[in-house]
Amino acid sequence: MFKKEGFGRKLSQIRKAHKLSQLDFIAQLANAHKEFSDITQTTLSLWENGKREPSFLRRIAIARFFAAEYEMDEAEQKLMDKTKMIDLGHRPSFYPMAMSGITSVSFFDLTETQRNIVKQGHLIAYNEALTETMAAFPPSDYNVDLFMNENTIIGHYVANKAGLVVSFCSIDSMIAITMTLALSKRFTAVIIPIRVPAIASFFQDLHFEPYPTASIINFYKGNLQALLSNPFFKDLLNKNASLVRLSKAQKG
Repeated sequence: MFKKEGFGRKLSQIRKAHKLSQLDFIAQLANAHKEFSDITQTTLSLWENGKREPSFLRRIAIARFFAAEYEMDEAEQKLMDKTKMIDLGHRPSFYPMAMSGITSVSFFDLTETQRNIVKQGHLIAYNEALTETMAAFPPSDYNVDLFMNENTIIGHYVANKAGLVVSFCSIDSMIAITMTLALSKRFTAVIIPIRVPAIASFFQDLHFEPYPTASIINFYKGNLQALLSNPFFKDLLNKNASLVRLSKAQKG
């Protein structure tokens, strides 16, 4: 377990236990999170020797990198408590619905009922009509994956063959995770809409870059395979959002 007191000593011990050289560790951190893009071997040595202290965000992130716990002191806990007001968008459904199957169909082959549900879900989620979002990109053939609970649609994404995802909606975060994993089986790189500022900021930390469009929706482009193997994204998948909130709070 990491904590502020003796952090550098613990970092040195666990890094060596993972058989990582200082240079390898620095490179892996930088590849996983932009917060570490400017860290040098000299800086890491100062941390490990207790001559310099990494920021609270970096201490938390390093612990998460090693899938280790971080014991916060009173001041750190107060700081973390203040971040709980940051909205992460998805909340558990009052009536959780497990996925029973996936229906994949061309957008133009949707039934009228299915098309209306997809369009309505998109409008509610993004405050923009799906047709307007599609019009922000060159014409393309779109496929729709419907995530079903028996006969009820509980999530969908609309994507073309190039990995452009123009709509991504679900009833709760667990279905969103299932949808992300399904996307990763089809695409290596994606362009995807992200409506929640804290999540968008976090994705940028993990090397997803803003993708400019004429849509009012913010789109981001990145490597989905790299994202799923990223230790910080895995931490989020495990329902630990402290790093997401702390990073957003630091940026304002």
